[in-house]
Amino acid sequence: MLQTLSINNVALISSLTIDFGKGFNVLLGETGAGKSIIFDALNFVLGAKIDKTLLRSGEDSMRVDAVFVDIKKQALDMLSELGFEGEEIVLSRVYNIDGKSNIRINGIPTTQGVLKEVGDILVNSYSQHESVDLLKVKNHIIMLDKLGGINLKELKDLVKKEYQSLVDINKKIANLGGDNYERERMKSLLSYQIAEIEDANLQPKEDEEVNERLKFLNNSEKIFQAVNSCEELLSENSDACINNLQQASILLSSILGFDNIDDCKQRLDSVRYEVEDICETLNAIKLSTEYDENEYETLDRRHDIIKSLTKKYGGSIEKTLEYLKQAKTQFDELENSEAVIAKLENERKLVFSKLQEYANRLTDMRKQVADDVTKRITTELHQLGMKSSSFEVKFDRIKDITANGQDSVEFIFSANKGQELKSLSKTASGGELSRFMLAFKNIFAEIGSAQTLVFDEIDSGISGETGNVVGQKLNNLTKYAQIICITHLPQVACFGDDYYYVSKLEIDNSTITNVEKLEENKIIYNIARLIGGDNVSDIAISHAKEMRELTGKKV
Repeated sequence: MLQTLSINNVALISSLTIDFGKGFNVLLGETGAGKSIIFDALNFVLGAKIDKTLLRSGEDSMRVDAVFVDIKKQALDMLSELGFEGEEIVLSRVYNIDGKSNIRINGIPTTQGVLKEVGDILVNSYSQHESVDLLKVKNHIIMLDKLGGINLKELKDLVKKEYQSLVDINKKIANLGGDNYERERMKSLLSYQIAEIEDANLQPKEDEEVNERLKFLNNSEKIFQAVNSCEELLSENSDACINNLQQASILLSSILGFDNIDDCKQRLDSVRYEVEDICETLNAIKLSTEYDENEYETLDRRHDIIKSLTKKYGGSIEKTLEYLKQAKTQFDELENSEAVIAKLENERKLVFSKLQEYANRLTDMRKQVADDVTKRITTELHQLGMKSSSFEVKFDRIKDITANGQDSVEFIFSANKGQELKSLSKTASGGELSRFMLAFKNIFAEIGSAQTLVFDEIDSGISGETGNVVGQKLNNLTKYAQIICITHLPQVACFGDDYYYVSKLEIDNSTITNVEKLEENKIIYNIARLIGGDNVSDIAISHAKEMRELTGKKV
């Protein structure tokens, strides 16, 4: 259950801490006082999408903390799978004006996605907007399956497993070419591709060598002139470098034995040998720079072939050769695939047979659950004042089996006798949807992991005796969960265990939301206000006391 909710700088709330009771918690107060802000703050710390407008005016950040205790074993097991242990769960979320946020669970940094998962485990909420989910047909089969419990889940897992096996087998068959026509088409294509690459006789790094030689030939005249001039300076003129080095070596030979002359001569000779070697290399380069048009055209054609193949088969020679290897392997598999495919086809028949069996059993189980749900929802709706309503779960068989079976499910409804049952979105009013949601919550509360159920004006669109039944239903839910509820109906409010009055205060030119936990005399007074308005009469007080007494609550 939600033990403590601490809110800082959220809309009209500057700083507020609420300690909730474990039973039926009722939030009272005038419209606009900030009751819904409390729920907005709770949704924020449970992982809802950030609403930037909630940040209190003039503040740089907002923060909400929630402490949960006495958590159901089912919820503890689910939290453990997410990596969170312990009998107490503390959620903390901060949002800064610069758009950054800080999320922690039990002090451990986490993401909004994980926070949302944890929030969904701990709290189940209903607001007037959430009834939209009930109108979406795709959600109906999800809701029905949850009511099917562990047995239905295990059967769904079997369907999912066999369906995945079927997908894997189909993929293997497709990789082997599928049917005979497709297989021959693939063999023909692979044969062409293999021949195209092999005929080119590509060599590793060949593209680099061809590009380098083409670049050299394109610049051959420039290279020749530069190398030739360099040769002349080093060896061919009377004043060339090598001649001068040789003359200098001869002069030093005549004075060997003095100081460091021997060393200088050796070094000078080494320089001369190095320059002579450079000249030989330059001469070889000069001889190779003669422009050969045939060579250039041959290399240019080779460049085009390499470019075309690498563009088709991977972007480089290495990847093209790797594709050649793979293509040969696939071709060999296709050549010998008939026996393999025959074996896979037999496997596919067996898997499909099991899948069909499991899907049929899943349909039967869903229909059993649907029969039970139909009776229970109909009873709930009748008790909630919809005496002439009818409810059914409509099944349609879809053409192909999926991982979710072979069923299409829709909830259909009629509010009045003699009317055709139709989709909820076409027949249910706002008040009827509120009662529908309450009916489902009553059923789900028994099996769900959430120990806190939050209702934001569940009584919208109802009044009178129906309001009294709604109050009873909410009170019955406290057998399974903590209830936190905003209400404007005295028939609902009188069933509460703990009451909180939400009001607005103006302090130093600033408006803030304040929450006061009510004692019994104030509880009676505020229920009386719901009955008769701000001018509370003795009759209204008496009526409020009587309503509380009839619920069996203390007065």
